[in-house]
Amino acid sequence: MSTSSLAVVALLISSTATPPRAAEDCRAAAGAYFEAITRGDADAALALVAAPSEADRIAVHASAASAEGLRRLEELAESRFGPRGDVGIAARHRRLLEAIKRATVELHDERAVLRPERERPVRLRRVDGVWKVESPAKRLTGEERKALRHALQRTQAATKDLAERIHSGAVKSAQEVRDALRKALGHNEEEGVPL
Repeated sequence: MSTSSLAVVALLISSTATPPRAAEDCRAAAGAYFEAITRGDADAALALVAAPSEADRIAVHASAASAEGLRRLEELAESRFGPRGDVGIAARHRRLLEAIKRATVELHDERAVLRPERERPVRLRRVDGVWKVESPAKRLTGEERKALRHALQRTQAATKDLAERIHSGAVKSAQEVRDALRKALGHNEEEGVPL
């Protein structure tokens, strides 16, 4: 192979491969964003969003409130029912964060796309040398954006009601909690507002 052919191959490889440092920085930024969401810290999550719009603020606050409410409900169920009180919320959050850590990264100049396994893609943009999540509201489908406030209200009402029922002793098992969440939030929405 000639020297010029080798140079072309090297150029192609370098332009299509994501530099390891950039990929790690992208995963770290997305991980920090989703860690903030899963612990219910909307302000910290918003600080990791590139130029958040009003729709982004609503999406982040709804996602963080939903995640926090569901996490607290699970903590209450575990305090009442012991290890059997695990309703899967913390496990869901751990799976999301692990998927982010292993995600493939497509780098395009100052933009990147993370593709976590079994999760929606996460778009990032470099702002002043720092990777930030790009428009969380755009991760939602049009229908999800329209239903966002209603979904948050349902999640808040369901977690409040279930917490009261757990405290009063009306709920006898973690399975009852899981079933009530599925019924209140819809068959496929047991995790609340999409993260």
